[in-house]
Amino acid sequence: MGSTVLMLVLMGAAFYFLLIRPQQKRAKQQQEMTNALAPGARVMLASGVFGTIRHLGERQAIIEIAPGIEMTVLKQAIVKTVTSADDEFEYADDADGSEPDDTESSDFGNAAQNPFENIQPSDFNDPQPADHSETPAVTPNDDVPGENSQK
Repeated sequence: MGSTVLMLVLMGAAFYFLLIRPQQKRAKQQQEMTNALAPGARVMLASGVFGTIRHLGERQAIIEIAPGIEMTVLKQAIVKTVTSADDEFEYADDADGSEPDDTESSDFGNAAQNPFENIQPSDFNDPQPADHSETPAVTPNDDVPGENSQK
């Protein structure tokens, strides 16, 4: 009986030190990181999206993921703050204001600012049903299920 109780105590201690305590440390680090967030900080979200914090609330943050593109996320979705060494790419307006070297010429400059400006009501019409009058009718199969159909 004494060895059984000792074994249970050892298993409980191992469970605590291998599972519970490391999880508590990670939660504490995440809480400290969340409390230290400030506008302007570069962060990575749980989904892998990188962005810059623009505004912070009690539970939510507004993250700019590209110049002029913002999204609202829960603070818990912010996994870590990112250093400049972690960023692989840099936006042209974040650097020195010049255009990136590998841009190709495109007609995006001629496009309307609002992508929904050119939508017409006819774009939402249901497609016309296909005319199947020319297809031959399917002949009924007189085979009985479960029987050998080879003759």
